[in-house]
Amino acid sequence: MKMQQVLAPHLFQSLEILQMPLLDLQQMIQQELSENPTLEATQEQPDEQIEIEQGTKDVEREEFDNEIEKLAALGEEWNDTHYENRQVSGGAEAEEKYQYMMDSLSEASSLHDQLLDQLALSGLNDYEKKIAEIVIGNIDDDGYLQLDVEDLLALPNFPAETLDKILDTVHEFDPAGVGARDLRECLLLQLKRSGRENTQEYQMIDQYLDLVGRHKYEDIARAMGLTVDRVKELAQSVSKLDPKPGRNFSEERIEYVTPEIIIVKQDGEYVITQNKKPYPSLFISQKYLQMLKDPKTSKEVKTYIREKIAKSKQFIQSIDQRMDTIYRIAVEIVRIQRDYFDHGVSKLRPLNMKTVAELLDVHETTISRATAGKFMQTPRGLLSMKYFFNPGVQTANGESISNESVKAALADIVRDEDRKKPYSDAKLVKLLEEQGIKIARRTVAKYRDQLRILPSHLRKVH
Repeated sequence: MKMQQVLAPHLFQSLEILQMPLLDLQQMIQQELSENPTLEATQEQPDEQIEIEQGTKDVEREEFDNEIEKLAALGEEWNDTHYENRQVSGGAEAEEKYQYMMDSLSEASSLHDQLLDQLALSGLNDYEKKIAEIVIGNIDDDGYLQLDVEDLLALPNFPAETLDKILDTVHEFDPAGVGARDLRECLLLQLKRSGRENTQEYQMIDQYLDLVGRHKYEDIARAMGLTVDRVKELAQSVSKLDPKPGRNFSEERIEYVTPEIIIVKQDGEYVITQNKKPYPSLFISQKYLQMLKDPKTSKEVKTYIREKIAKSKQFIQSIDQRMDTIYRIAVEIVRIQRDYFDHGVSKLRPLNMKTVAELLDVHETTISRATAGKFMQTPRGLLSMKYFFNPGVQTANGESISNESVKAALADIVRDEDRKKPYSDAKLVKLLEEQGIKIARRTVAKYRDQLRILPSHLRKVH
């Protein structure tokens, strides 16, 4: 059975719109307005021209969620051909317009701009480039990938080897080390780029980075069959690598992030509203509706108008569904994470996407797409929606706290340490345990890498 016989024709666009960051969606809206004459926009939409009745929202939401379920259940039907057959209106010309708008966003060249330019020249096919754009969109200012690759592998029949190919391609981009998932990978990518893949430095970072951070030079020397002095030389050489390769681009630019959701506290309660200011009000052109009624309009023209109006309605529905889904997720986040909003990161609860998906009766991939690249303005600052989804860590008293809470505690300890005598990972384990947080040293090393905190010997100020 073909996928086209099961899924609604506009589903792929709906999924794309759901996952898009707001800036990308604004660009898509402008593109649709330029290509579809039946679609119009105004900041104040006339009531009589609202084509999507409020009473139909629940039905549309259910239909959309059902389509997501179908997509997740039809993994064996998903392949490159299906994706590549989904052509954006306008073909190559539309792609050129899109790229022009991307290039015109800012005079300053950002890290993402540089990566997208390199992506355009890569040997990836169109399908792979679309996935690579998602990957690039989730690289932070330091140059690290903040996307859980499991989210991509959750795509129906999305092969791991395709993801490996995409990541390998991004890792070849400049600056060296970009797209790494942790400090170890970042340093290894830089060593590989400089032709030092088969060197003692590479071996030391690959196998003994944790020991380097703990100053276990004798252990490293014994394991590698080297002298202690040689190991110290290798450590000194590695210290010249850049632990934050993206900073050369991000420090000179100001990035503006527009929140999708605004949360304010009023009379002891949190009020959640959608930020509709970035969205123009979309509606169907009265001119073309009248042309459909006009007997003088030819059959061919009416057919064309009907097709364009249908496309406009689907586009408006997809945006409405996107806003509605993001809002519903935000409501659950505030309800579940109430203690965080009241007391701070120490009270951030463990939360996975499956939990929220079950509460909203949608597929888990819907939550993943809807929160990717989305932000909320809260009493505690501008926060990514994905910030609130994190696994838990068992404490000494049997309670479960979020790993973000543990990371915050770890960051606080390191921030207050004596720079001349920085704490080793083993010492950090003990200090966390004193706070009731009992985790393994390897977990401390992992969180330290994720926080971009260097090993103790590299933090030491002489």
